[in-house]
Amino acid sequence: MTMRQPRYSDIFAGHDEGAAMAETAKVLWHEYREDLESRKLWTHARARTLDRLVRATVEYQTLYPRAAAEGPIATAPSGGEYFSYLWAAVHKLSDQIAKLEKALMLTPEAIGDRTAPKEDRAPCWSAADEFLKPH
Repeated sequence: MTMRQPRYSDIFAGHDEGAAMAETAKVLWHEYREDLESRKLWTHARARTLDRLVRATVEYQTLYPRAAAEGPIATAPSGGEYFSYLWAAVHKLSDQIAKLEKALMLTPEAIGDRTAPKEDRAPCWSAADEFLKPH
């Protein structure tokens, strides 16, 4: 199924860091698309969701360094303090990214955790086990 990559150069053109954001978006699009195609999960609906994920991720990566440097509490010119809206926006983007990754089945749970299943692990022994065994 063919689905063209959105024109990220045009989408981020009005932003101060638009060229860098567009390049990051193109890389993310290809990485995620290859993963979805390899697992035979690529559809038009997922392509639209992937576009939203890519845009949110690029925004997050652009805003996070500044938000982290400024911190969650900002100081007003009058000397008072207020909650930083930039900090709130970064956290909202983080939540949105997590939801989109889950919808696209890109979470470790959806892909398959690489750890051994619980039944394959060696049983743990405790001192109480001696008393719990049937005689």
